[in-house]
Amino acid sequence: MRIKFIILLFAMVGYFTSCYDDKSNTSIKTINPLVIDMGGAPTSMSAFLLDTLEIKPVVYKIGSDDADLSYKWEISGNDIMPFVMDSTMTLKAIVSVAPNSNAYKIILTVTDNQTNLQNYEQFYLSVYSNLGKGLVVADTRDGINTDLNLIMSQNFTESFTQKFDEKDNTILKNVYSTTNGGNFIDGLVTYMATSVHDSYKRTLTVTTDHSVLRMDPYDYVLEKTDNEIFYLPIPEDQFKPMCLMYDNSALYEVMIVNHVVYPRKIRYGNENYSANLETSDFSEYRATMGCSFPEGYDATSLYVYDELKGRFLKLPYSYDELQVITQQAGGPFDLNNVGRMNALFMAGGKDNAIFTVFETKDAGKRYLYTFQGGTLYSPSCKALNLYDLTSFPGMMEAVGFECSPLEEVLYYATDKKVYSLLLEGSNLSAFERYSVEDPNEKITSITLWRKGWQGKLKFKDSSSDEGYYTDWAANRMMVIAIYNESTKEGRLVCVPITNIGSGILEKDKDYHQEYRGFGRILCITPQTV
Repeated sequence: MRIKFIILLFAMVGYFTSCYDDKSNTSIKTINPLVIDMGGAPTSMSAFLLDTLEIKPVVYKIGSDDADLSYKWEISGNDIMPFVMDSTMTLKAIVSVAPNSNAYKIILTVTDNQTNLQNYEQFYLSVYSNLGKGLVVADTRDGINTDLNLIMSQNFTESFTQKFDEKDNTILKNVYSTTNGGNFIDGLVTYMATSVHDSYKRTLTVTTDHSVLRMDPYDYVLEKTDNEIFYLPIPEDQFKPMCLMYDNSALYEVMIVNHVVYPRKIRYGNENYSANLETSDFSEYRATMGCSFPEGYDATSLYVYDELKGRFLKLPYSYDELQVITQQAGGPFDLNNVGRMNALFMAGGKDNAIFTVFETKDAGKRYLYTFQGGTLYSPSCKALNLYDLTSFPGMMEAVGFECSPLEEVLYYATDKKVYSLLLEGSNLSAFERYSVEDPNEKITSITLWRKGWQGKLKFKDSSSDEGYYTDWAANRMMVIAIYNESTKEGRLVCVPITNIGSGILEKDKDYHQEYRGFGRILCITPQTV
């Protein structure tokens, strides 16, 4: 009986022992000695493109005041190649990824370099664009590559409802390289144009002497290049862009590549240039330059100069050919035979006249030809005037030209002075209007601000309480690009045109607006979208 009792006792102990659930493993918590403390700050955030993003965690190793730690902040998502933004405990980096409705993921990795123990924290970043209307500035620091910059200020951006404020300036430097992984544009930019219509695709088109680039001006991220934006490929050895034009009446962008004209209708989101255009009489041509009408003055056509036959060719509303001009009787020259010269400048002048500055092949003489262009629907044109420019002061050294829809004036600039040549009357006269005094500085270009309803300017007015009044900058503001050979710095000077018809530029520098800190400025264009 005693033996049976002992056996039963052992059986009961075994039963209860087998039913016991050992929780010893789950009751032990693994403590990571690397601590990432956000102090209650959110891990989801938002920022504008090109803003400086800062995230400030407190990171430490428990039990060690001088731990050997390393940090990696990596961003990924939205089809970008992941890259490291910073390698310090506090993230401080320029937001260079494209705006996107989906948030990017940022992962902070902390590593104990002694033990290789790691800890992680995850963040989410929504990126928006605050890039808008303004002035696009292409500049070079090395004479080989180009970067793009954007100025948003009262001179180039403000609308009628905005209050004029000189301090309300935003200058975003190196926008292109920042948003394209540090890469520059290969080559020196020659032309730029922004366009959008019907709320479809926004585009910024940029050319060098050997390439075309296409991007969205709200983020400057490179989208397409070269033959990707032509329906029919152009042979690589012939891919030599020479001129970029814009017609705001028929809503076309036009490019001359290797002396051949290609149009692009910008409506309905079309991004590509069509096949090259033939002349209306199927004759050969060699286009070198053309003119733009960004404001669509009375549906005036674009024109190109054909160096092969020394003539002007017209682009009709349909943009399906290059029309040979029908010339009205009279006039001092033949529009279909002006001579084989080098076209230096073409633009719209007063009363929709086309101004063209030529230089003879031997570079011995310069001329100004003006003609009244036909409308988009008529090829009939009239030759107006032919001026021999050669003897005017500084003319043969001129590095830039301009004209205005409001004045019978040709502006031209040497590397030291800006002149206005008054064309009305029988006796032409040229007057010095602006000069640079620093021997290290040179004027590199002059550009009339032509964009209507975008940008304001301050004009001197002693009769007003403030001493000035503000008005639209369109056709009243000359933008002068200047480069300092010693400091390697480029700047823009915006100068009011004070007396329309006389080509007088404001002398009081208190009314000049300057934008500094660029490299050598190659090209500027309004950002209108």
